[in-house]
Amino acid sequence: MKQQPAIAVMELNSIPRGIFTGDAMVKNSPVSILRSGTVHNGKYLILVGGSVASVEEAYRTGLTAGEGFVTDSLFLPDPHMSVVNALSGKRETCSGQSIATIETLTVPAAVKAADAGIKGAEVRILEIRMADDLGGKGLIIFTGKLEEVETAVKISVDVLSEKETLLDTSIIPRPEEETGGQLNRSSSFRESDPRSLEGGEV
Repeated sequence: MKQQPAIAVMELNSIPRGIFTGDAMVKNSPVSILRSGTVHNGKYLILVGGSVASVEEAYRTGLTAGEGFVTDSLFLPDPHMSVVNALSGKRETCSGQSIATIETLTVPAAVKAADAGIKGAEVRILEIRMADDLGGKGLIIFTGKLEEVETAVKISVDVLSEKETLLDTSIIPRPEEETGGQLNRSSSFRESDPRSLEGGEV
């Protein structure tokens, strides 16, 4: 996914209203739907990108169109390129460095936290997961030097004004090789492959 001057993420608890809202957003503003569709648990997620003014206009349209059904939303000008890449499915590797994990109640909260964390610390985003196989939650995994991932977590937590959207965090200073190898593929159990771990038992 190419760099976007701005993005907006909208999460709704109604699929019909989600489809309606996404259409209204692109109908009223020259933005692109980068991704959209149903996610766990029965929610609808919309990710749009474009110029700052266009995305802001689309965001306001979405809030109006989805009124009463929007569970969380985010307008993010100047998103970090690593966030855009992670949202498109691009992955980094931990390479034996420290790992920090942040779990949020909603996807927009995870995107907001990830952007703040990577802008404020020398870390990489190993993964951003959005709702599916998570019961609708958001998940961020940072990797880097211990002091940097600690800073990233603090910044990410502090930027969430609605503290109830933060569910939990963890930091592993020295992850085991098997842990790192598994996370380098995915944090999803469904996508794990223990047989491919060197030295691991089947």
